[in-house]
Amino acid sequence: MTDSFKKVLKAPLGLWKKIKIKVFILSDYLQAQIDYWIGRDGRRSTPGKRLQPIDHPGTSGRAGVTSSPRAFQDTPERIALFIAYAKRLTHSNKAYIETLSRAGFAVVYINNEATNPEAAKVLEDICWRVFDRRNIGRDFGGFRDGVLLLHGEGHLERCQLLCIANDSMQFIPGRNAQALVSALDAFAISEKQALFSHISHQIQTHYQSYFQVLKPEIFRSKPFLKFWKDYLPLSHRGHCIYNGEIALSQMVYRRFPSVETLYTSDKLQEALESHFSAEGGVPAEEVLRLMPSPARTSQRRKIGYSLQQLMQQSDQHENLTGAQLYSIADLIENGNPSHIAAFLYPFYLHCPFVKHDLCTAGSYTMAQAIGLFREVVRQSMGTVENAQVERLVDEFKDLMYIRGVPLSYNNRLREAAIKGITGTFVYPSTYE
Repeated sequence: MTDSFKKVLKAPLGLWKKIKIKVFILSDYLQAQIDYWIGRDGRRSTPGKRLQPIDHPGTSGRAGVTSSPRAFQDTPERIALFIAYAKRLTHSNKAYIETLSRAGFAVVYINNEATNPEAAKVLEDICWRVFDRRNIGRDFGGFRDGVLLLHGEGHLERCQLLCIANDSMQFIPGRNAQALVSALDAFAISEKQALFSHISHQIQTHYQSYFQVLKPEIFRSKPFLKFWKDYLPLSHRGHCIYNGEIALSQMVYRRFPSVETLYTSDKLQEALESHFSAEGGVPAEEVLRLMPSPARTSQRRKIGYSLQQLMQQSDQHENLTGAQLYSIADLIENGNPSHIAAFLYPFYLHCPFVKHDLCTAGSYTMAQAIGLFREVVRQSMGTVENAQVERLVDEFKDLMYIRGVPLSYNNRLREAAIKGITGTFVYPSTYE
């Protein structure tokens, strides 16, 4: 069989695969529409019906208790909506919630799964309120129900800070967590109107929805409340991204210019320059090892100027020059920052968040992601017993292995399409 004939055979197969992916995405979207318009938990339901308080005998005035309608009349000054998808309480989520509590937030835990009794008992002690939720609309559906619940009960008219977060990030306790608490305290007394963890310029500039903190001028505003009242909680990944995360930024947050983003390319640049001055340079190898592997990009011959600068200096075991440091920002700003800077931000900006999908997206190998996570947790937790560190690492490791890598989905095309796993990571070229 000639090479040209093989190419002819492969081309239609590649095209057919793309068509099947599009069909799977469309069918999933149509199913999400049916579930919303016809299903019991969609249009015919309400946040009050979907949110099921977790109630245990013998508790009084604690999370999830509904025996007294006056139980939650008192409004905390700071409220955090925490949307989870986990039957058990993970070490990561527990550390995350405890950090929010330490920052003065009363946590409303909304689980899109069924919380097991053991986890429920712990959550009652560390949260203000705890709910299991009939899952429609994924995390954005949970955000919507939580916001409308607090608005309906009058809490949004009385509280001073509203945090909205989900558990799609692995949380790093210790120094990195304390840095987040300090940032929250500084934000509370500042004139800034909103605080976000990450900003992305992909598709349209938008604030990523993992972590956001808002002041009353935003969460009591007509655009904010209208967005959540009008939002359709469809259980479809693309809908949540385009009609949820991106639309929320465009329709609401972009109206308020006085905002702060914690982990950005310019703050990383400043940290690297400070390191450059103190240490006499930044080793290219040190930076590149914290970033996604360039192997796939090299294989496809798509290496742009900025990546080439890093790779050349790394191959020669050289420090990056002051000008070459800007190559890092160029790569971050033209890609997904929560992937390209997944470990740069924790190491250099003390970010306590690491994305769960680093390996399924093909950004990192399992060995690299697990090794770097162990390193940053040790660095953040300092002298804490090694057993505590390893519990966090083991949990992250289990998550990586359960989710797999792009190759894991070669024979599961429908699942890959629905989850957005359509290929491995490739560094984007500038303005491509």
